[in-house]
Amino acid sequence: MNRPMSTWKLLALLGVVVGPVGYWMFSGSGVNPSKVYAQQAAQATQARTQLDPNLIAPAEQLSKAFREVAKSVKPSVVSIKSMVERRAVSQRGMRGFPQGIPPELERFFGPGLTIPELDSPADRGGAEGMVQLGLGSGVIVRQDGYILTNNHVVDNAAELEVYLSDDTKYSAKVIGTDPRTDLAVLKIDATGLIATPIGDSSKVEVGDWAIAIGSPFGLAQTVTAGIISATKRTDQGITPYDDFIQTDAAINPGNSGGPLLNLRGEIIGINTAIASQGGGYNGICFAVPSNTASRVLSDLITSGTVSRGFIGVRPTAMSPELAKQLGLPADLKGALVETVTKGMPADKAGIRAKDVIVEIDGVAIKSDSAMRRAIGETKPGTTVSVKIFRDGKTLEVPVTVAVLDEKALAASDRQAEQSLQRLGFEVDSVPANIARKLQLEAGEGVIVTEISRRNRIPGLKVGDVILSVNGTAVSSTEDFLGAIEEIRAGEGLSLVIRDERSERMVTVR
Repeated sequence: MNRPMSTWKLLALLGVVVGPVGYWMFSGSGVNPSKVYAQQAAQATQARTQLDPNLIAPAEQLSKAFREVAKSVKPSVVSIKSMVERRAVSQRGMRGFPQGIPPELERFFGPGLTIPELDSPADRGGAEGMVQLGLGSGVIVRQDGYILTNNHVVDNAAELEVYLSDDTKYSAKVIGTDPRTDLAVLKIDATGLIATPIGDSSKVEVGDWAIAIGSPFGLAQTVTAGIISATKRTDQGITPYDDFIQTDAAINPGNSGGPLLNLRGEIIGINTAIASQGGGYNGICFAVPSNTASRVLSDLITSGTVSRGFIGVRPTAMSPELAKQLGLPADLKGALVETVTKGMPADKAGIRAKDVIVEIDGVAIKSDSAMRRAIGETKPGTTVSVKIFRDGKTLEVPVTVAVLDEKALAASDRQAEQSLQRLGFEVDSVPANIARKLQLEAGEGVIVTEISRRNRIPGLKVGDVILSVNGTAVSSTEDFLGAIEEIRAGEGLSLVIRDERSERMVTVR
């Protein structure tokens, strides 16, 4: 008769069967770390126990500097929403920049901001109310509510909403704008605010640390850091007075108008543009220098406009091709005078078309934008020494700078356009290749670029070059307009025309 297996024998049997399985289940199935990993682990343990605080102290100090700058400036940096009436929103405005932003800025910002709230059917319907069309940044520069930002952030807005760091919302009033530097000043009805001091951008050097604060893509109070990549970046085609600080601090759409800061927490620039193919950060960002911003700020607060110098010339950029065409040294740098306005300071000083301005008050002029900036930043009434290159010689003439009258300048341009419209055709400077083909002297004549269908003139066609008007030779659009404006009402125009076949006279009545 078989007896039941005793308890201790049963447990022993289970131990034999289950033991290996249990060990496999509970001890883990992984392999031991490699010798390389074990060595790295030993090194890590040793490094942590021997970590010298003196080694990381400088880095911690720099980190603390960034923290303190961010804290000190945070209450000064604002988000700005530009609002327009719903019926004014176009399809372009819904998914891009506010209407009216200069095309030259669009190429720096790519497709711009996508504004999700404008994509919903509810927001697209209806003709009443206000909708957000743009988002930017700004910085408080006075405790009584004055804010510095970009002109393109506020341009064409019907209303402006400003949000402080605690999300308190204010309505803002535009004190003044300056499209030539893409700057604007706003005012909110508040006191006791924290203002960020404006530093001296002339002391900024390549390699200095730079901190940017703003609202990229609507993410308010975003802080990024980098270095100053370059200074005095000119001829970028962003504004007429290009003179930017370049930085690699991450700046994206929505940062526009926010401050670029040094490690002292001072404003050294106003973030304005990014060089990007797709609209996002690519490491090349531009800021208006604080010294420029400070002067514009003062003028806009004082008078609502910026006072600039003007001498009455239209400069154009020099190039080796243009120098060759004009018989000038190929390496000549400067601003070629395309036209001189009669009665203005340059005309009174004897400066002529085709002169090349190479120096103003001892400062070398290497481009047309440099000339505009040098004269524009000169206080009206000041006499400056202008060095010009003419007929192989360098001459120096004194020129007393006048006030740039933006309205008069715009009115003059409109009048010129209307004069051409009345004639029924438009003219422009003669391209170099056509000048060579027609054996024209440098700067000789103007070319017909368009003729109205309703006002066709016998004997005149697009591509003809007009050499003179009633016996007066013309070398620019301004010369041509000046000649026709001197003609009395009812008097005809006698134009000397040259094309590939002949030179002839055409009468316009």
